[in-house]
Parts: sequence; structure tokens; C-alpha cells
Amino acid sequence: MSQTDQPEVFAAACVQFDVHRGDVAANLAAATAGIADAAKAGARLCVLPEMWSTSFLPGFPADVLAASAAAEERLRQMSESLGLVIVGSTPELSSAGVYNTARVFEDGRLLGSYRKIHLFSPHAEHRYHAWGEEPLLVDTRVGRIGVILCYDLRFPELTRFYFQMDVEVLVVPAQWPEARAQHWRTLLRARAIENEMFVLGCNRCGTETSLKTEDELTFPGDGRIVDPMGEVLVGGTGEAGPLVAEIELRKVRTMRRILPVGRDQRPAVYRRLLEAAWPRMQEMSRDGDGSDRT
Repeated sequence: MSQTDQPEVFAAACVQFDVHRGDVAANLAAATAGIADAAKAGARLCVLPEMWSTSFLPGFPADVLAASAAAEERLRQMSESLGLVIVGSTPELSSAGVYNTARVFEDGRLLGSYRKIHLFSPHAEHRYHAWGEEPLLVDTRVGRIGVILCYDLRFPELTRFYFQMDVEVLVVPAQWPEARAQHWRTLLRARAIENEMFVLGCNRCGTETSLKTEDELTFPGDGRIVDPMGEVLVGGTGEAGPLVAEIELRKVRTMRRILPVGRDQRPAVYRRLLEAAWPRMQEMSRDGDGSDRT
């Protein structure tokens, strides 16, 4: 879709709810009700929480995966019947294992899938999921969208790639606990400001135990829609349901014109610094320590 076909202004929604571990039917009911409410409020883009169909599990039985796939199909149908772009992550079984995968549906079509690149080891996500390798950016009826998931937000390199590729709207399905809520809120604004784009972070509500420690985690339902200036257009305070705000895409172009970060970059300098840091990055990371990311 060309930029001339895209609306200058549209409504977007973070559809947050309490994601019940393993209860696909309850999660689908909450998701579809929230999406329907968002559509009634005029939203054209809906973002769901991370792992919205199942939450995080220590294993994914075949019946749970089948139910999750059927729930995804229901979302695809809703995107068609309501004329929406819908994004949210669910488990994806492959020969490499189970990925935490976000899918982008538009008007009944799957535009692309993103497998989470950074798995949250403090809560043992890396023990139960395979590692993704590739970013995802898609051209949609509401602009060029980039996708990351939760912990990815802490790695600015990934979001900076989307800036270089002219992404206008970054979507962030998440399960980010209350204990680090200030980090979530700050990082959403930081990614919006430094990359001069809209950022939509959808966080879940409710409680759940950690798969690693069995401690109870509280999720604040504090989704945010942030504009390229860093202004929070709407923010959740724990309630379930859609958080809706107006997206003016011209703000992206305006910010990138008056503060020409792209033009003022120093790629030759960054390349030299990255090459100098590369051995240490490899040494520090799971990619280079011989642990096979386990």
C-alpha cells in the first residue's frame, strides 16, 4: 500500500486483559470482546498482549496448540469482518521448538510473523521457547509497522533498525510486571523519542506465577500509546479493555524534518565502534559463550 492510500489520522487501540495461563477459551473471549469494543470506538489498529492466547507455559500440549491456532484463526476472521489491523503474539510450533510469535493480520490476510529475538532469561523464557532471528516490518493500511515483543524493548539496536527502515508505528505486545513498571513506561517513551515514531505498548492485567521462581507476578495493565514527541496519548491504570488514541502520521514526518536525526547520523563512526566492541559483545552474550542459549 502506498503512502497516498494511507489515512493521515486514524484511531489505534491497546486491547489489554488478564491473560489466563492455558485457558485459551477465556483468553479468546476477552480478546474478541476487547477488539469489538475498540472497533466500536473507531480503532483501525488493535494490539493485544504478549502470548495472549495461552500465556507462558512450561510445555505446550498438542490440544493447547490446536486451540491457540483456532483462536488465531478467529482473530484473522475479525480482522476481515471489522476491517482491522490486529497484532498479538501466541505460541508457534516448529521443528526448532515453540516460538513466541507475533502475527500481523489485515483484512483477513496474514501480512507477516515475528519470532521474539530476545527471550527473558530471568523468568526462564529461554528454556521453553526457541530464539527468533529476524525483525518484521510490514506496510499496512495504517502505515509502516515494526513489531517487537516485551523484553525486546530493552535492546535499542532492534528498534533503531526499524527507524532506518522508515517505520512509523512500533507495536509492542508485552507481559511486563509491576516490579519494573517504571522501566516499561520510560522505555516506551525513549523508543518513541529517539526514533521519532509512534509506539504502542500493550501490557496485560492480572497476576501469574513465574515459571522460574514460582513467585507471584502482578501485571499493571499500563499500556501506553506514545507519539514521536514522547507524549503519552493514553495510558492504562489496571483496567481491562481497549485504550484508544488518535494517531497522526504527519507527526512522524514533521519530527523527522525538524529534528533530522537520520541525516545527522555518523554511520562510519558507529561501524568502527561496533567493530571495536564486537569481541566483547560476543563474549558477554549467549551467542558467544558456548552455552547454546540454554
